[in-house]
Amino acid sequence: MKFGFIGLGAVIETAYLPALKRLHVPPEHCYGFDVDAFRAPAGIQRCESLDALLAMKPEMVLITTSSLWHLPVLEQVLRSEVPRIVVEKPVAATLEQLAHLQALLAEPENATRILALDHWMARDGVAQLVRGEIENDWQPEAGAALVSPLIASLADIVKIEGYLLEPSGFNDKGEPVALNFATGEPDTRTLKHPDGVIVDIGTHVLAMMHETLAVLGADNQLALTLVEAKDRLGHPIAKGDFATAEGSAHLRGQLSGIPLEIWLNKYAGPAGGQKGIRLYLRDGTVLSQDRLGAGEVLEILQGENVHRWTLNGAVYERCLARCILGENSLFVRAPEQVSHFTQRRIAEVTALLQLQQQLRGTH
Repeated sequence: MKFGFIGLGAVIETAYLPALKRLHVPPEHCYGFDVDAFRAPAGIQRCESLDALLAMKPEMVLITTSSLWHLPVLEQVLRSEVPRIVVEKPVAATLEQLAHLQALLAEPENATRILALDHWMARDGVAQLVRGEIENDWQPEAGAALVSPLIASLADIVKIEGYLLEPSGFNDKGEPVALNFATGEPDTRTLKHPDGVIVDIGTHVLAMMHETLAVLGADNQLALTLVEAKDRLGHPIAKGDFATAEGSAHLRGQLSGIPLEIWLNKYAGPAGGQKGIRLYLRDGTVLSQDRLGAGEVLEILQGENVHRWTLNGAVYERCLARCILGENSLFVRAPEQVSHFTQRRIAEVTALLQLQQQLRGTH
């Protein structure tokens, strides 16, 4: 299968290419284009234009540009014969773009071609517990076992919590600086709105939450309120500030009627690194999934009793293997579900962009 990557920025080098290499995808199957002629990562056969890339007739195109360009690029790809189009998060950058995207998706032939992707939707350990079946790649610790169904319906859930607390370092002034999620090196970019935590990483947590609850038939009804949002140095974001990126945020709301709470922080210090969700059940049981080092930890917490499983590997690799590539591709194994995944991502981004409007004012 030929793959076309439109946008060859940092996410390609730090996330996609290492994952494709570990999954043994030949470099000669990967083509790419970027408006920046200096972006030519090894492992991608660079095309001189978007038209030239599309002329290679890739079976799948992945749109990995900056978010403002997702929709314009998508429109151009839709005019081609590419059968499978994957759009990185956030699927669109503004509420106006989302409305236009929905108009495009109203055409059935478009809806089956477009998958809005967030790689955290492959972090499905808690979803497996909810389904009552844990896949064999999860390794049990100390006799961990799922001996009976834990949950029958959404009514069994008290609340769901999510968190993405990135470890961070410090600059020469003692100020916090973000670290690249894949390399751990200092992120030298000066982040500006809209690249703050609300949309940039809030999408990840909501995708993981939403896919977990979707196992029980959750709908796309999502409402969020902002408890607080602060910049990199811990100062509140002021109304009318359309430049400063949020460094941390605390959100509350409801997803399909289930109370939710989310903590986001790009500058959580050396003690950061917590990335996952917790599902609280009415009988006191807590289902938890978190990152630990280079892998995942899945737990059932029932008082003093803890059942634990671990899973090694990078999230992007798992996402590509389970959702995008070969026979595991959603386009192959569940084509009727592709549009549902996309609508869930749209609902999440819509709620986060509306929250930005509440925080900063109409813009």
